[in-house]
Amino acid sequence: MTDFNKIRRQKFLDEGKFKSHEYRFKRTIQLYLEALSSNDVMAESAPSALRWDVASNSLELLLLYYTAGYPIEDLRAQLPEIMERFDTYINLEILPRNKNPPENTADTLEITQLDAYVYVFWLLALCKLLGYSEFIPTVMRWVDKTYKYNRGRDGLFENVVQALTGTHVEAPRVVLHAVPYRPLASATVRAPEERPALVKEFVEGWYKGMKPTYWHGAHTGGLYFGYWCLEAALVTVLWDIDDSSYRDHLVYPKDLVDFARQQHAVAHVDATDKPHISRQTGERCPYSGRWGVLESPGAFAQERMFKEGDVFPAAIGRDGQEGPVTWVVLMREDGGPTRVE
Repeated sequence: MTDFNKIRRQKFLDEGKFKSHEYRFKRTIQLYLEALSSNDVMAESAPSALRWDVASNSLELLLLYYTAGYPIEDLRAQLPEIMERFDTYINLEILPRNKNPPENTADTLEITQLDAYVYVFWLLALCKLLGYSEFIPTVMRWVDKTYKYNRGRDGLFENVVQALTGTHVEAPRVVLHAVPYRPLASATVRAPEERPALVKEFVEGWYKGMKPTYWHGAHTGGLYFGYWCLEAALVTVLWDIDDSSYRDHLVYPKDLVDFARQQHAVAHVDATDKPHISRQTGERCPYSGRWGVLESPGAFAQERMFKEGDVFPAAIGRDGQEGPVTWVVLMREDGGPTRVE
C-alpha cells in the first residue's frame, strides 16, 4: 500500500488518477484564464462560459485535493481565490431571462435545478466549515441575483440560510428536491434527539439521490473529484448534531466537520474574556444582524433583527420594567465577530 492510499479519503481515487485529474483541472483553468485575458475574437457567450469553467473547475480541484487527503489548512488557503473567481463570473453574467431577447432558461445558480442546489450548498458549506463566514453574504448575494426563483421556495434552504445569517425568509415546508433532501430538512426542524437518525438517513441515501447530477458515477471513467455530502456536514455543524452514528460513512466529510468544530472551540475559548459588542437604547445599530437584551450573564431575551443604522428601542430590563437597556449583538449578517477585538 502506498503512502497515497494511506492518506486518501475515498477508495475510488488512486495516485495515478489523482495526478491525471489534477493536471487536467489545472491545465483547463490555465488555458481558460489565458483565453479570457487575450484579445482573440470569440463567440458572444464564450467569455461567460469560460469564466464559469474557471470557477467550477477551481472548486472541483479543491474537492479533489480533499479526496486525496490534503491537510484542511491547505484547502482553506485556496478558498479565497475560488470565491473571487465565482464572484467574477456572477458579476459579469447576464441572467438568461434578462437577455434580449429573453431566454427561458434557469440561471446557473438557480436552486430549482438539482446541480445548482447542490453547488450552492457546497459553497455555503465550505465557507462555514473552512472558517470563512465572511464569504457567506457574498454567496447569498449571488443567490439573491435570482431572488424570485431562489428565495422562499425551499424550507431546508431557508432554514440553513437563517442559521448562517440570522435572516429569515418565509418558505413553505416544501423541499424542492425531496429525494434525497427530505430527511435533512426534517433534521433542521425536529427535536435534538431525533436529528442524528435523520441526518444518518440522508447520508445513506445521498449518493443514490444524486444520480441526476453531472458528476454522479464519475469514478467509473469520468473526471472524478470525490463524492462528498457537504450538506450533511453543514447541518451537523450548524445544529451541533452528534455525528457518531454516521461519521465513518464513505461520503461524509468528517475531517471538515472536525476542523470546523475545533476552530469554533478555539474561537470560543479566545473570546470568552472579551466583552460582547453592545449598544444602549437610543444608539444606532453598527452591524445588521440579530441582537438581544442581556438580562443576566450569558442569558439573552427579546431577540430581534436590526439593520445597520436602526435606532435601538427601549425594552424590558433586568428589573422587569420597560426602559433603557443594553442591546448585545448575537449574530452579524456580515459574519464578523460578536465580541470586541
